[in-house]
Amino acid sequence: MELETNRLILKTVDLNLIEAAAQRNTQAIEALGYKTNGEWPGHDFFEALPYFRELLLKNNGTKGFDSWIIVSKNHNEIVGGIGFFGDPDPNGMIEIGFATNKSHCCKGYCFEAAQKLLEWASSQDSVKCIRARCDPDNIASKKVLTKLGFQIDYRDTELIYWKYRRAM
Repeated sequence: MELETNRLILKTVDLNLIEAAAQRNTQAIEALGYKTNGEWPGHDFFEALPYFRELLLKNNGTKGFDSWIIVSKNHNEIVGGIGFFGDPDPNGMIEIGFATNKSHCCKGYCFEAAQKLLEWASSQDSVKCIRARCDPDNIASKKVLTKLGFQIDYRDTELIYWKYRRAM
């Protein structure tokens, strides 16, 4: 699957890219047609690779409710990642997460990518509610979530939990 914004291409991650990322093999990533400066995958995505691999195998491919890469149109470089943590639950809830590589922070990529992915998710009949969470000290994520229209749902000792309801 592929979505496009003014500056970015969002692509679902396939098994070949997951395997290359799991090995942190920049040559293999570049052989798949992407440029990388070695920052991707970041720590959180790297830790989640086995989960996303299993999700792709379970679903016999992507349904879009898994991991996507954020690619700059100008250089075809992976500048970050975005996606969901699985299919909608029985209540239609999904959770979104996003991150850009450190060298691409503060360029508006997370907002631009998340806005497009929220638009896509909101068009899916099975989605009724989108959640997010972030560390209370993560000022950049809090700004992006607020700008996207998320509202704080609740907090615990470790995280802030956000909610975004799709327009019906």
